[in-house]
Amino acid sequence: MDRLTAFRTLVLVAETGSFTAAAAKLSTVPSAITKRISELEKSLGAKLLHRTTHGVVLTDEGALCLERIQRVLDDVDDIEQLLASRRQEASGQLRVSMPAAMGQIYVIPQLDRFLSAHRSIRLTLEYSDSPPDLLENRLDIAIRIGKPKDGGFVARRLARSRRVTCATPDYIASHAPLVDPKDLQNHACVALLVDGRIRSWKFLQNGELMAHTPRGGLTVSSGLALRESALRGLGVAQCNSILVAPELRTGKLEELLHHTSVPSEDLYVVYPPNRHAVPRAKVFVEFIRGIFMPYVHETLSKQEVV
Repeated sequence: MDRLTAFRTLVLVAETGSFTAAAAKLSTVPSAITKRISELEKSLGAKLLHRTTHGVVLTDEGALCLERIQRVLDDVDDIEQLLASRRQEASGQLRVSMPAAMGQIYVIPQLDRFLSAHRSIRLTLEYSDSPPDLLENRLDIAIRIGKPKDGGFVARRLARSRRVTCATPDYIASHAPLVDPKDLQNHACVALLVDGRIRSWKFLQNGELMAHTPRGGLTVSSGLALRESALRGLGVAQCNSILVAPELRTGKLEELLHHTSVPSEDLYVVYPPNRHAVPRAKVFVEFIRGIFMPYVHETLSKQEVV
């Protein structure tokens, strides 16, 4: 027996004073109502209703039970409404992974705005410069450089990117001119270590792609350290453009060898297909897209963003 259905049936019979009227409201037949009430009476071990010539009335036991049953049904209704409202409200635990540089440069400085607007969200940020496994790590969202090869996830591009060779104005002014990639042999180059190997610098010359292995006194293992080294004037660096877009805009860094720049991997926000339907994930994705929109024109026009 469905106890809640039986409770609701008892309340309706008591309100209408008739099995027939209750059956009509529930779109069923009077015999079904009679059966539900009989099963409820049997399970409770008490007679709840009494038939009279004027209809159906509650017994003393029925009246006693009805008051408490109504409280139970009110509580159930409250629970259903609460859960329904939570499905519409952005709330609950949200786990997000992103490269440390993206978090430190873009997200953390604006995170107070997001958390103030969504106080019911419990946000966990995990820094990882390697593409994470969303399912294995129980992640809701990942921000990553490069589109995932697994087509089972939704990947929305935040911005296109390209390789940017750059240095501070002071470094440029105090060192030999850098007008061709071969001139790099006369400069301190900050190298980036990726998976245990120094990442080659890429240039486009005369329609052909060429690679250069940076040589210098400094090698770092993260994009954040690469950016900071360039800002400290420690040498020339080649970065993903989104990594240094704010500094290129303000003039803290200047681009070199612009005519040889090549495309790089774009920046994406990635999540499982069903995740965007969850309000807390949806509002965070829109928050992230809003953060990166002002910098999109550093690498492409806004019309090209998808």
